[in-house]
Amino acid sequence: MNKLMCAKFCTLCMLLLLSVTTYGQNNVIDEVVWVVGDEAILKSDVESERLNAQYEGRKFDGDPYCVIPEQLAIQKLFLHQAELDSIDVSEQEVLSRLEQQTNWLIDQIGSKEKMEEYYNKTSTQIREMLRENIRNGLIVEKMQREIVGDIKIVPADVRRYFKNLPQDSIPFVPTQVEVQIVTLEPKIPQEEIERVKKTLRDYTERIEKGEIAFGTLARLYSEDPGSARRGGEYGFQGRGEVVPEFANVVFNLTDPKKVSKVFETEYGFHIAQLIEKRGDRVSYRHILLKRCREKL
Repeated sequence: MNKLMCAKFCTLCMLLLLSVTTYGQNNVIDEVVWVVGDEAILKSDVESERLNAQYEGRKFDGDPYCVIPEQLAIQKLFLHQAELDSIDVSEQEVLSRLEQQTNWLIDQIGSKEKMEEYYNKTSTQIREMLRENIRNGLIVEKMQREIVGDIKIVPADVRRYFKNLPQDSIPFVPTQVEVQIVTLEPKIPQEEIERVKKTLRDYTERIEKGEIAFGTLARLYSEDPGSARRGGEYGFQGRGEVVPEFANVVFNLTDPKKVSKVFETEYGFHIAQLIEKRGDRVSYRHILLKRCREKL
């Protein structure tokens, strides 16, 4: 009888284990790709870092799905050592870096709404995600400084190191040259300047008549590669983040339906349109036509 009960119990356990395994395979939320001590590196962590690197234009020396877990593992080792050494960062440091990072993302992506769409999260969720990453990054930086803080290297150490290296281990450095260039910029004919200004005035007229959207013209004709693909839009910027000639126009715009007069900066000729003002920061879109001499 006991043997029969034991057999039934074992069979039940096996069926339960099989059902849980099958359920897990069909409902995978995340996966553990590496484990460092007691810390797990999740597949979502790797994918998030890959997407960030892709948007920032960072390249990896090898397969990102191999390189990124290794980088995250090294970071976790530093964090573990920092915990042992009671190394931490202040909340003010984290908030300061968080504000910089959030503003940078908004500027790069175009707006807060586009940032939320890109990450498929609310701005609050994005800030919370960034907060933890930033805190960890600051702690790692502080831990690295602690480790190398007492290390002093003199030129003799460097020479000794390279002298002892096998010849086939010394990296090849290509020949470099130093040159001096004399540049003469041709004088721009006044008729060319007037032609560019007239083109921008024509754009303004078409926009204000409702014939075409500002963003469409920016995508088609703006020569600012940083904003043209976003319809000429820049995220919120402070006055000190743009050249004075640009700031004098953009920060004095008050009506989002109006287009500025044609104005000139060191980059060329512009028209601009206000999107939104928040305190001493503005979000705007603009069209740039570069100086005529660049086309001569």
